[in-house]
Formats: sequence, structure tokens, C-alpha cells
Amino acid sequence: MVMGNQVVVGNNLISFNQSGTGDSAVIFLHGWRSQKEVWGSVCRRIGESENRSFKLYALDLPGFGGSPAPTKQPLDKLGTPQSTNIEEGWGVGDYAETVKGFIEKLELKNVIIVGHSFGGRVGVKLASKYPSIISKLVLVDSAGFANQTAKKSAIGIIAKIAKPFFKAKFMQGLRHKIYNTIGAEDYVATPNLQKTFVNVVSEDLSKDMEKIICPTLIITGENDKDTPVEFGKRMQTIIHNSKFVILPGSGHFSFLDKPEDFLKILYEFM
Repeated sequence: MVMGNQVVVGNNLISFNQSGTGDSAVIFLHGWRSQKEVWGSVCRRIGESENRSFKLYALDLPGFGGSPAPTKQPLDKLGTPQSTNIEEGWGVGDYAETVKGFIEKLELKNVIIVGHSFGGRVGVKLASKYPSIISKLVLVDSAGFANQTAKKSAIGIIAKIAKPFFKAKFMQGLRHKIYNTIGAEDYVATPNLQKTFVNVVSEDLSKDMEKIICPTLIITGENDKDTPVEFGKRMQTIIHNSKFVILPGSGHFSFLDKPEDFLKILYEFM
């Protein structure tokens, strides 16, 4: 049975679904513009299978689904804010601190992180910074390298927004069409997280990947256009104890495109 819950972590309300029982915990992290329900079919299939010895947690990261946008800085063990100024937006590290706080709050053990796309970024940061609390890491169609094109597009949008021409009500629809055309849909779709989006896509996690010591599984869809196969291959060369798998005939949401193949690979790894 899936249970919807909420918990306050580092001054932020986190919504999550919980199911299953067992000694090990699997935390599923969604991508940008997504939410915890995207993992619903995966969690349900695991619960119906013979692999029932896992507690499953699907989180809404701050700003997505049922978790409000971050309004305050997450705190580290010493109570020190991780961001210098919340108005500057969050970074990947802030989200990682929040997931760490979630793990500690629920006293989870033997934690396996499964992160899709942006959730993979968070998983990389978490596993590199806190190796003692992450037993295994699964990166699914994961981002992790700086996207300078997206950064430049977003910065350009910030400049355009300030122009009076684009502030007129009759221009709003055209403005969004223009922004989408230049490849900044994620920026436009999350107006309350625009600075955070720029921070996230601008951060290269290559150095963080070098610090990961837990067993890591990298899964990439064969036809993924957002985080292509080349990303997965590159990650494998950086993350020492890692395995790379390509899911044939699948795209950026490979775990939804090829659920049976995905679950088989995941079971073997877990």
C-alpha cells in the first residue's frame, strides 16, 4: 500500500509517497518539472514482485509536486545555511542537503538512491559528499555536466523579461513561444525556480563524480536526446565503481519506456 506523507526538513515541507517494508530504503528522485508520481509504476511493480524487502520512498523535491518552492536555506549539521542568499536560488548542493535531512529525519539505513535526470544530479552530489549514508547509487538518464547552452538561453531570458515590450499583456503568449523556441522550456515552465534552474544547469559535477565510492549503476535510454548516451559513457569513466547500461528503444524516461527491462537491471543491482 502506498502512503502519502509530509515531513519538515531543514525548514522546508517535503511531500513523499511511502510503500514496502524491509531493512533497506530506496529513495526515488524525480527530474526537473516532474514529481514523485512518475515513479508510481516502478514502486508498484517492486511491491508486487518477489523483491519486497525494501522500503520505497518517492520524494517531491522542493518546488515540485506537493513540496512548496524553497523559501529558506536548508541547514547543515551545525545549523549553518547552505546558500548565502535564498534570493539567489538553490543549487544542487541545497537539494542534496534536503535529501540527507530526509534520510536522517526518518532514520533510514542501507539507503539506495535512484535519481532520474535532475534527480541524478542530486544523487551524485549526495553520494560524493556523504558516502557513509549512501550504500548504492542508480543514475537514470542522469544529468550532471554543465549545460552552457541552457545557461546562456536562461540568462538571455532574464534580460528580455526586463524589457517593457515583453511586459505588455498582449505579448505574454508570444513571449513564451519565443522562449520555448530558443530552448528554455524548463526555465519558462518553473517561474518560481528560474534562478535555481540556472544554478543547477550551470554546475558541472565531474569532480563530485570522482569522489563517489559506492557501487553505481548508470542507465541511459538509447534514444535519449536530453541526456544522451555519451553522458552515461562519460560518467562511467569518471565514477570508479560503476556499471553502464543502455536501454534499447527508450528515450529520456527509459524506466517508463522499457519498464520490464529497467526493473530487471535494477533488481540485479539492488
